[in-house]
Amino acid sequence: MKLLFIFKFIICCTYSIYTQTNINSIYFRFPEGNKYNKQKFIPKNIHGTYFKQHDSLVKLTIISDSITTSHTVIFPIPKKNLLANNMSIKNDSIHGIKSSVGLPFKSINDTLYAFLEQYDQFYKSDSNSFCLEFQNSILLFETLEENLFYVIKLNAVKDTLYVIESDPSLFNEKLTKGLKIIKQKEPYYLLEKESEDWLNFFKNKGFNDSTLFYKR
Repeated sequence: MKLLFIFKFIICCTYSIYTQTNINSIYFRFPEGNKYNKQKFIPKNIHGTYFKQHDSLVKLTIISDSITTSHTVIFPIPKKNLLANNMSIKNDSIHGIKSSVGLPFKSINDTLYAFLEQYDQFYKSDSNSFCLEFQNSILLFETLEENLFYVIKLNAVKDTLYVIESDPSLFNEKLTKGLKIIKQKEPYYLLEKESEDWLNFFKNKGFNDSTLFYKR
């Protein structure tokens, strides 16, 4: 019986450790306090166009009510195959790759390089999304359900923009102590609305997964 008890205890401990270390998401309540107000517009000081570090084909554009990302796809086309592929050059653009739209290109030796820019909406201020200035940062809130949000942090330092998310796999003990674990089929961490919890989350680098963009 003693061995059976020890075996069950080991299984329970292992399961507990596994479930706690297998939390891959964190969500947020809006911080309480009169000084925290939801904002419709993104502050002007970070408006502009930025290019991703190590991959300048990825671009991020910030205006007052939205953030758009784009990336450029390059099509190499041997000049000798231009007509065979039903393509043509008109008004300094290549036609025939994307219907009814000419693409800019560059000619290098015997090859043409056409550039197709594709866009995605990263953030849009609407009834489900807003921002907040907090601790010299801009926080982007996206509503998941009532009073539950996904949050991304933006920091602008001169011509560098840091887009910072929260990766629970990098959380230390100081962070997890201040978070609530919501136990369900896919458990997640929850940062509650108390201002002190938010300040501790910032202090202990809860936003820890950075992508850098540079303004040109």
